[in-house]
Parts: sequence; C-alpha cells; structure tokens
Amino acid sequence: MNLEQKNAEKRKNESLSNSEALSFFFIPIGFAKINRWKNTDFNESEIERFKKFGFERKIKQASEMRIFGMIFYISIAIILAYILK
Repeated sequence: MNLEQKNAEKRKNESLSNSEALSFFFIPIGFAKINRWKNTDFNESEIERFKKFGFERKIKQASEMRIFGMIFYISIAIILAYILK
C-alpha cells in the first residue's frame, strides 16, 4: 500500500472536528446569502468538499448533526410555545 492509498483510507475514516460538528448542529439549514447565480451556504459547500475528497465518515456525521440540530430547534420552539401559552 503506497502513501496515496494510505491517505485515501485515512480520509474515509476521518471524523468531524468539534468546530465542524458544532457548525452543522447550530446551523442545520441554509442561512446563507444567495448570490445571483450561486448559493453560498457554508454547510452545503463543506458537504461538497467532503464528497470531493472522499470523507465518507464526515458526510455521515454531518448529516446526523444537521438532523440533531433541526430536532433541537423544533424542541426549543415547542418548549417556548408551551411556556408562552
């Protein structure tokens, strides 16, 4: 196994860093400004980068963190609606 193959295997199994995970959790949907022709959403561009370089584990973890983030915000909205009722 040469160095390129080792690096490719390492990329497949690399997990999200804490800052990457937090950004996917707290910003689960696109709050980006939309340029005239191009969406500049940070999370979408990161997922595209993960796909381009073969970070399979990061793609899976990022989608999980986005789901957890959406559940978190929905829970907060339900709790606030109940408290303010």
